[in-house]
Amino acid sequence: MPKFLINISRGYKMYDYYIVAYTDLYKNHNIKTIVFFDKNLTNNTDKHIENEAFDVMYYESMDDLKMQIWAINRADVYYINTFDETLVLHLFELKKELWYTVSEHYEAFRNKNLQRELLLANYPDTSVAYYQIDIETDSSYEYFDKLSFPYVIKPIAWAQSSGVVLINSRIELDTYLSNIKNLDQNMSDRWIKNTKYLIEEFIDWDMYTVNYFVNPIGEVFYSPIVKVNSSRKIWIDDFSNYVRINGKIIEKEISFVDVKIFIEKNIKTFGIRDTFIHHEFKLTSKWIIKNIELNARIWGYRLEMMQNIYGFNLLTMPLKNNLYHNTSLSNAVFVFYPKTTGILKWFNEELLKQFKNLDSYSSIRISSQKIWLKVWPTKDGFGSLVALRIKNDDITQFKKDYDFIEGKYNELIVLD
Repeated sequence: MPKFLINISRGYKMYDYYIVAYTDLYKNHNIKTIVFFDKNLTNNTDKHIENEAFDVMYYESMDDLKMQIWAINRADVYYINTFDETLVLHLFELKKELWYTVSEHYEAFRNKNLQRELLLANYPDTSVAYYQIDIETDSSYEYFDKLSFPYVIKPIAWAQSSGVVLINSRIELDTYLSNIKNLDQNMSDRWIKNTKYLIEEFIDWDMYTVNYFVNPIGEVFYSPIVKVNSSRKIWIDDFSNYVRINGKIIEKEISFVDVKIFIEKNIKTFGIRDTFIHHEFKLTSKWIIKNIELNARIWGYRLEMMQNIYGFNLLTMPLKNNLYHNTSLSNAVFVFYPKTTGILKWFNEELLKQFKNLDSYSSIRISSQKIWLKVWPTKDGFGSLVALRIKNDDITQFKKDYDFIEGKYNELIVLD
């Protein structure tokens, strides 16, 4: 009999890379996935994909979901997971009610301010300088001037890159504040209610990410470290991470031993157990690692990237015998966002053709359903429109193609 990965979602989602991950679990590890969707948010026209690796089920409420999971033999449950940012706290509360192991301070995974507070109380060397404000009540400039420019402003609730902006001047701050209503409405449409924000020091140095799993007895299993190259050369109207770079070159830039020591401090601070973590951190010019944020879920491009580049299924991290990483390739994902508000007319066809003819070209994902609809910058809550992946084991060619895309970045999205 197989064990079961229980994956909880809201509306119906079944991307190809989810299916690849589920199929690997089933065929190579005898773990079958049960995907639960919210019946109230699932359209009747959604089609169930027939696949032996997973079953699709529905829940009407959290209590209903709890009873369905309770009916599964506890010894047969491999892990309970979600890809949905808005379900992270519900997931931990559900696991706690079902007497599964949970992280001690799981509330911090949806509260950046709490993350900062706990780290400052336990390991202040790991945290950036920051303070919290409430936009609705803290309206005068005195609340925004406690750190000198430049600084980063971001929503306190998880919103991925939405609303995360580097502020360089009073003019940029005024522009950001004038767009708050747009951001709040767009996040509300994603079930996120937020009025509180963090203002934190900007560290103008390299950012990295790593995924890891901490099992119920505290053992830690890591994915490769990934470098995140934020908007350094490209002008873009938000502070989103537009490209991820990884490869063996990273091993020469940052010490994995130092990263492990840093992560161990975070594990102790938050009492992390039986939890997947996506961790973002920065290396300062003095070679000190500073915490940016932790998120207790695995989703989207990260799952896909690990599968396509490293041949590594993140969902297998609880399996001690399956931690091989192929790091021979250099890889980058350029994520294209609107620069201004407007109607998405189309994409630069000639430039798309040039991108696809690059030696390092791997794949491209285009949100064509947004054509002739209004789009806006990520700082106002909008998501990406295009994700372009390149990969190559020839680092010279990879850098050449990377530089070409970087130079043409602003020409791809055509707004009316």
